[in-house]
Amino acid sequence: MISIYEIHGWSDMAAFLAWTLAVCAIAKALFGSMPAAELQYRFSLRDAPRRQRMNRLNWEISNRIKWDEDVARRSAHAAKQPLSDAEIESRHVELQQLARSSLAWRAFTYFMGCFACQAFWTALVVFAFTRGLSDPAAGLLTAAAFSGAAVPLLNRIGSAPSATKTPSRQGCKNCNA
Repeated sequence: MISIYEIHGWSDMAAFLAWTLAVCAIAKALFGSMPAAELQYRFSLRDAPRRQRMNRLNWEISNRIKWDEDVARRSAHAAKQPLSDAEIESRHVELQQLARSSLAWRAFTYFMGCFACQAFWTALVVFAFTRGLSDPAAGLLTAAAFSGAAVPLLNRIGSAPSATKTPSRQGCKNCNA
């Protein structure tokens, strides 16, 4: 893999373009594959109860009433149970604890759901594999350059459908790349 510090002419630019295509292909093969989609699905299932609890706590804090499916649907036969200030505070504390414990996971899913981020991590791994980690700054800057070049290149050529992108919308759902 060519480092951005080694680009001095057109032949180096051609090598950069070739490596950018390789990074795109590897990223699409890794993150757009069926095993990757299955892994994302299983992680989503594992995290679903926590997300549901956070949503319900947020709803209870906002509405100051106890969660009930009928109340949430605004059924005429549902009896609203108001929450006291102490109950609201306890739910607020629980919500903060759940949010803090899920911060790393939410950040991970955010950064892995974006093609620019996927290309960055792929380029960083390829750089480390081909060149080693003797110069981490060069690795980070080169990976950033490859991911920056991968997104417009993929948009120009046309992108293959991935597990995180809906076919009706262009770009990434997280960073609009």
